[in-house]
Amino acid sequence: MITHRFNINTNCLRFLQFFFLLSTLPIYANQADTTKIEELEGVEVIGKHITSKIRRDSTGEMDINLSFLNNMPRIAGNADPIHYTQLLPSVQTNSELDAGLYIQGCSNAHNGISIDGVTIYDIQHLLGIFSVFNPSHFSNMKFSSSAFTAEATNRIGGFIDMARKDSLTKNIKGDLSVGLISSQGTLCFPIGKKSELVLSGRGAYINLLYGKWLQVEESTIKYSFYDANITWTYKPNHQNTFWVNYYSGNDNMYFQEGSYNYDSYIKWGNLMASINWEYRRNKLNLRQTAYITRYKNEFYIDKSNFKMYIPSSIYDYGYQLKLNNNKFSAGTEWIAHDIHPQQPKAEGEIQTKTISDLKQKSIEGTIWGDYRMALSPKTELLAGIRANLYKIEKNTFLSADPILSLLWTPRYGHFRLTANIKHQYLYRTGLSRINLPTDFWLSADDRNRPQYAYGVSTEYRTDLIPQLLQISVGLYYKHLCNQKEYIGTPFDLTFSDFNFNDNLINGEGDNYGLNLMIEKRTGKLTGWISYAWGRAFRHYHDTRLKGTFPASHERIHEFNAVAIWELNKKWSFGATLVWASGTPFTAPHYFYIQNGNLMTQYNEYNSNRLSTYIRLDLSATYKIKVKNGKESGINLSIYNATGRHNDLFWNLKIHKNKYQYSSFSATSDNFPFLPSINYYIKF
Repeated sequence: MITHRFNINTNCLRFLQFFFLLSTLPIYANQADTTKIEELEGVEVIGKHITSKIRRDSTGEMDINLSFLNNMPRIAGNADPIHYTQLLPSVQTNSELDAGLYIQGCSNAHNGISIDGVTIYDIQHLLGIFSVFNPSHFSNMKFSSSAFTAEATNRIGGFIDMARKDSLTKNIKGDLSVGLISSQGTLCFPIGKKSELVLSGRGAYINLLYGKWLQVEESTIKYSFYDANITWTYKPNHQNTFWVNYYSGNDNMYFQEGSYNYDSYIKWGNLMASINWEYRRNKLNLRQTAYITRYKNEFYIDKSNFKMYIPSSIYDYGYQLKLNNNKFSAGTEWIAHDIHPQQPKAEGEIQTKTISDLKQKSIEGTIWGDYRMALSPKTELLAGIRANLYKIEKNTFLSADPILSLLWTPRYGHFRLTANIKHQYLYRTGLSRINLPTDFWLSADDRNRPQYAYGVSTEYRTDLIPQLLQISVGLYYKHLCNQKEYIGTPFDLTFSDFNFNDNLINGEGDNYGLNLMIEKRTGKLTGWISYAWGRAFRHYHDTRLKGTFPASHERIHEFNAVAIWELNKKWSFGATLVWASGTPFTAPHYFYIQNGNLMTQYNEYNSNRLSTYIRLDLSATYKIKVKNGKESGINLSIYNATGRHNDLFWNLKIHKNKYQYSSFSATSDNFPFLPSINYYIKF
């Protein structure tokens, strides 16, 4: 049984492959009989046009064309790429207030998420309702459920990379989308014949129209955010490309809690800038990148008898080099990390001591190589090694992460078997179980040893009906070492000196599961259905938490369905359905008041589960005008169309001068679903 001095759940926002089938035609330019010459005058190639926006390569990586978002349901006016990633096999669906991305049973902190290869450390807006990525600024998204090559950065989870548009535009292009909660736009224009500039922006004004929606019982929320993207590209010739990327985004949320009589303010944001050069000649591809990326957050609490300020940040200054020459690829990356973990400062009647700041400076270096060799006409072996060095103060950590992938292309389908070892030298942990922006990053050191994982996965995919229906089946297993669990609360500060290491316990993990996906790839109706079964266990040996427990994000069963129906040139419709098991949580056994403080005695860790999560989203898009490359239209979407009240967590609080323990849902009787309307223009 676990005891905490104070229990608080912050009631935050509600709701908060393209190719043709090419017929191989034997063309005989010269016949053995030289007196007879036949001329092939014309060839008609007939095939089905693949309208699916998902492509897979032999290693298992998915390449998703973001244009598919145009016809999908929008959450509060935004069709978010990360949100729809959660509908893919091996990726778990979140509840509305959970900002994490859980891939093959790993936590959100285990993933590598980037813009053109540069890490972005926190990708949430609106507490996870949608991400920081403006899809109109990017052409495609690359997704890997695990490390399939040695190039994959030092993370033990999955990988997502947002890729820029590769070609230069010849004319001014752009799009604008205006909604009830936010608006966004992108403008792309040429600068001469060899250069272009792409500008994108997005901003929210949620409180103007949804102010009452943001009032939760006695609590009030005020929220705003913005995103800005700039990409400048210069191609002096067909061999060289230079480009500069910039991204900035910030969120501000003010929260007034009536039950406990306190105010809180959270501010978080990312900043990223990179300079890139790519050289291509024949089969050689050389790419270099210098970059800076930063994430920081600030958390304030103002109560009658104390005030608390908890900032944290992480700055990276890095360099990447990648070389690819057909079957062989290699590269290196060096990063200087400047990390400020959770740095609490408190004052008031109980705690007046200011806690000294803690700063961590470290160097992370990597040299990697991959080689692909043919074992037979239909079998390849991809072998890679990633050598890592991590240095912080007097501690130096060395590791060599191997990877092997067997790629077999039988007569029907594609088969892959991958085994790897991965290390990760950064942790993310903090006050919440749902990846709120109050979480912070910290470095591996002599006390917190580097994380690492042993993994094996396999996938087979084939066409059930050629070019029409494709099925894929996958299995995975990962053993995770040196996993951290944070067991403190913000209010520990009010009773004793604070050191975040005292609230971290060490453990291990085991993730395993099965994924099944059937995709319809051609025709007016496209989409997929998928089913996932998975377990994610964590093993702890600390006296404060001992035993084997399901991970807090675990969903044992999950069914997803995605459909896009292009009725005609004017109308298109989209729908998504999620049906998933509830996640674990720890319910209180009993609670009492001592010296004016709420004392809670809990049941066994994660021994309870939320109810089944079911959500149906619908959308309709009408193109008002399509002419000469210009388009305008309206998108109507309904989030949670069935109006189901899905439990997000159980909350213990004071309500109308009485203690109340009940489930909390992102919907209410007044707002059982969330409609949105967007007007868009493309030119």
